[in-house]
Amino acid sequence: MKKRMILISVLILLFLSACGQNTDNGSAGDDTVIKVGATPDGYPQYFYENEKLEGFSVDMIEAIFAEIGYEVEWVVTDWTGVLASLETGKIDTVANFAQTPEREEKYSFTEPYYYSRAALGVAQDNDTIQSLEDVKGKQVGNVTGSNYQNVLKEQDPNDEIEIINYETPDVIHQDVASGKVDAFVTGREILLAQIKDKGIPLQVVGEAFGEKLVSLPFAKTDENEALIAEINEAVETLKADGTFRDLSMEWFGEDVTISQDEQ
Repeated sequence: MKKRMILISVLILLFLSACGQNTDNGSAGDDTVIKVGATPDGYPQYFYENEKLEGFSVDMIEAIFAEIGYEVEWVVTDWTGVLASLETGKIDTVANFAQTPEREEKYSFTEPYYYSRAALGVAQDNDTIQSLEDVKGKQVGNVTGSNYQNVLKEQDPNDEIEIINYETPDVIHQDVASGKVDAFVTGREILLAQIKDKGIPLQVVGEAFGEKLVSLPFAKTDENEALIAEINEAVETLKADGTFRDLSMEWFGEDVTISQDEQ
């Protein structure tokens, strides 16, 4: 009987000990960790240097969450994987994500942290393409899943431009430079920085077009709505104290955190 009572006591202690453990491998601080999706090759938005993720969006997003006491955990994969992770809830939000009416149906968005403008990139020796008119009837490369395809299509109501989708921008750069594809549609500021700092053998032609808000998307939940309200306050603070402008000037040499209409 005594041995039986001892055994029961041991089992109770083991049960209580198990109840006190965190079975999801997290910690009490996990509520202040935000998982943000990004790609490894999106210079200057995000890129690896000395095994650390760097870039404009990295600096901006980490500044926002530091302002409200959160830590950022970066989850890096290709763009298709980033979108799938957001869809399935494996990450909380995504860096460098344009806010569009279609996406607003699925996600709630913060206030924008910068404004994206699209442009065309062509080979350095290409002098036949100087505007959007010149790519009608031609092939334009686009990274699968990016919003730049939709931005370009807004400028092409008669569907005269053929979009060629690629998994990564590196291959697009090669194909445009070699003449296999006529042009590349992407972010104007991004491509200018890549040409200047990375020696990509392309040139930006024509005017910027299709300005879009770039904001942080979240699943539509009451908890996320409360978080978005906190983020929006941080965005306003960082705009007012000049942090946003300083980071933009550091990475782009111009202020992309305000709309063209405000400039």
